[in-house]
Amino acid sequence: VPVGWILRHPFDSLALAPGVTQPALVLAASGDQTIPMSHSERLHAAWGGPARWVAMDGVGHNDIDRADGYWDAVAAFLEPLAATHGSGGLTRPGASP
Repeated sequence: VPVGWILRHPFDSLALAPGVTQPALVLAASGDQTIPMSHSERLHAAWGGPARWVAMDGVGHNDIDRADGYWDAVAAFLEPLAATHGSGGLTRPGASP
């Protein structure tokens, strides 16, 4: 079923992206059949704030979190933000606190 048939409230992220100044982590799966990597690339390029691009090979939309380096990329993105906002540190899934 085409998404357009069931999506009642479309979100034009690309149009809104230039006005967003918060940092973004764009994780893109090379085998994503739901959101093409080219869409993620355009969103990353249009982002109004700092944006980090990380391509994940060999995974798709629903298993991207299993890619080598996924959790490292998430932690590397969040750690400086956590330090700035005083969250007390992060623990990666599967790691000892």
